[in-house]
Amino acid sequence: MSVMKMKKTSLLVVTGMALILAGCGNRSTSTNSKKADNTPKTEAVKRSENQTAADQSTANVSAVATRNNSQTNQQPTAQKNQASTNAQTKEFNDQAQATSYVTNQPGYTPGNQQGLPTVNLGYGITGTLNSGAGQQMLQWNEGNWSFTVRASAVQGQDPTPTAKQIVSELENVYLPAPQNHGVGTFDIATNTYTLTWQKNNKVYSVNGNSPSDVISKAVNAGKNE
Repeated sequence: MSVMKMKKTSLLVVTGMALILAGCGNRSTSTNSKKADNTPKTEAVKRSENQTAADQSTANVSAVATRNNSQTNQQPTAQKNQASTNAQTKEFNDQAQATSYVTNQPGYTPGNQQGLPTVNLGYGITGTLNSGAGQQMLQWNEGNWSFTVRASAVQGQDPTPTAKQIVSELENVYLPAPQNHGVGTFDIATNTYTLTWQKNNKVYSVNGNSPSDVISKAVNAGKNE
């Protein structure tokens, strides 16, 4: 009986040890399994974070490039607009020379010419019409300004509508005030339009593609004097 009890006890001990070892093995397998499960997820998160950082960096570079391109595109435009409104300037030794330069410009006349046909241009302004040599010259004065519209009689052009348009526009805007003299030549025969005026020993001049264009440029130039 004693021997049998000892055998049973030994079997119980062996069985207990086996169960303990089996349990340890399961925990080890569970731990390794968890580690194995966690490892791919961690790597995926890292890849996601790296991709997000790369995308943000690309977006920042793109934004900087866009701003630089915008500034580059705007700069020539600003320079072009400034050049289109600035008057050409001539400087003389004294005021007398500057005045003489203006009064010698084509189209300048000191006042309405006596004995010539008159034309009502509206707003109380009367012009004089001088015809000959295949052309018609309609001239009038406003303040220190002398204006002339030249048309080709050969081409059947009439200077009166253009002169009335100019007079009407000048009722709503203010040209630079010449110190002594200013001259405006509107040549519809050659599509050439010029305004020139004098202040002290300087002469300012602008050119345009139409009467309205040259008037607008002169008004803007006068603001920048």
